[in-house]
Amino acid sequence: MTTSKITRIGLLIIIALALLIWGVNYLKGKSLFKSENTYYVVYDRVNGLNNANSVLINGFKIGQVADIRFLQDTSEHLLVTLTIESKYRIKKGAVAQIFSEDIMGTKAIQIIKSESSEFHNDGDTLISSIEGDLKEQVNMQILPLKRKAESLISSLDSAILVVRSIFNEKTQENLRRTFASIKITISNLERTTFTLDTILNSEKSKLARIFSNIDAITGNLKNNNEKLSNIINNFSSISDSIAKADIASTLHKADSALVQFNNVLKAINEGDGTINQLLNNDTLYRNIENATYNLNKLLRDMHENPKRYVHFSILDLGKTIYVEEPKEVKEKKKKKKDIEE
Repeated sequence: MTTSKITRIGLLIIIALALLIWGVNYLKGKSLFKSENTYYVVYDRVNGLNNANSVLINGFKIGQVADIRFLQDTSEHLLVTLTIESKYRIKKGAVAQIFSEDIMGTKAIQIIKSESSEFHNDGDTLISSIEGDLKEQVNMQILPLKRKAESLISSLDSAILVVRSIFNEKTQENLRRTFASIKITISNLERTTFTLDTILNSEKSKLARIFSNIDAITGNLKNNNEKLSNIINNFSSISDSIAKADIASTLHKADSALVQFNNVLKAINEGDGTINQLLNNDTLYRNIENATYNLNKLLRDMHENPKRYVHFSILDLGKTIYVEEPKEVKEKKKKKKDIEE
């Protein structure tokens, strides 16, 4: 074998080894041709995170997971090694959060930036965080609904107990009676409406005349609106005049006059004056009656026997008239004189 062939075989072996090493490191997430910084994150669990999974900032890949192993002092925590290109610096206070990168559940780490102005150095440990998986998110969303549902069920249970206590046998019997009464009432209403409809149909012509008369009355009122307005104004004027009149003073004067008249009547009833004698003593009445009676007889006698009262004298140029008192008058005067004596 010549030297040139041995050399070419050696070069091929070296290239193959280099490609193998590069491929293994690439699969492990290591780059042989880029400058990278290494950071560490401690998690309680990794939720399916594997080597070579992406490290992202704002959805842009800046590195990958280089190694995952348990800490030496305990098996309760996992140490994840991240390799990030050195041109992407991580601020202090940033959080490395494990999350689901796609709908299939592929895990990745996203760097949640902080507002600090200082940066981590190569080999620093970042703050860890784990985004809840789909089950946890669903549980987080359902848990408040579950609590509300439990509260609602408890309220419904209390409401059902209250309803049961209200709708006991007595209440149910009352409800049955009430519904029976309502049924009877509806039946009565149906009969009443039928009767009313029958009356309306039979009295339709009368109702039409009544409405016609009402329409005529309203038409007359409309036509005589001006006259009605004048009448109302006149009444208003009369009421204003009455309001302005001193009715109280007039009534007071009338009351005073009635009091005085009452006093006069009382004096007439209780006194011994002439008016009282006229009202209560009938002697004057009887005397007047007798006088009129005797005067009437006298006049009648004078008419029948004028010669008794009129005498003519031949020597006397004038007439001499003698009036003789009637016999009845003379007897009454004599009786009165005897009584007085």
